[in-house]
Amino acid sequence: MLAAEVPGLQLVRIDKSNIKNLRLLNASILPIHYTAKFYQNVLQNPDLSRLALWNEKYVGMVCCKIDSDVLYIMTLGCLVLYRRKKIGTSLLNFVLELSRAENCRAIHLHVHSSNDEAVQFYEKFGFSVKETIENYYRYLKPTTGLFLERSMISNCDEKDSMPENPEAVSAIPGK
Repeated sequence: MLAAEVPGLQLVRIDKSNIKNLRLLNASILPIHYTAKFYQNVLQNPDLSRLALWNEKYVGMVCCKIDSDVLYIMTLGCLVLYRRKKIGTSLLNFVLELSRAENCRAIHLHVHSSNDEAVQFYEKFGFSVKETIENYYRYLKPTTGLFLERSMISNCDEKDSMPENPEAVSAIPGK
């Protein structure tokens, strides 16, 4: 579902005029403190991040970076009161579209091991847990992080190559 399909939702570029909103969202949603360097990186790469603006209120964010042919989701989140409204889905769809446009072979991210809701969310979109990393989150309890990945390489995905009705192929004249 694209942002345009969620009434009242816009995904806006992050710039100097709204970077403070990203800081506030990160502090409200995520249990990690992000440094000034993180925010400088976001401002230097404005095509890789978005704020979710729903009915004129900043309610979510996504920040990514690309290393070679892998897109890494640094942060993605939505305020608790605005979850289950497809805002996170819209943010993740932005990531998927970005990874295709940049010809990335995979998308990676880390999730705290106790965040079952996030793991389930990403699994719905084809991500899988590839590794459990002890002491990944030094200042959280537990300290365990999960490394998730989604491959973006299409090896004749059934969705992409098969018609909705396989019998329709034989109904084409001359086939």
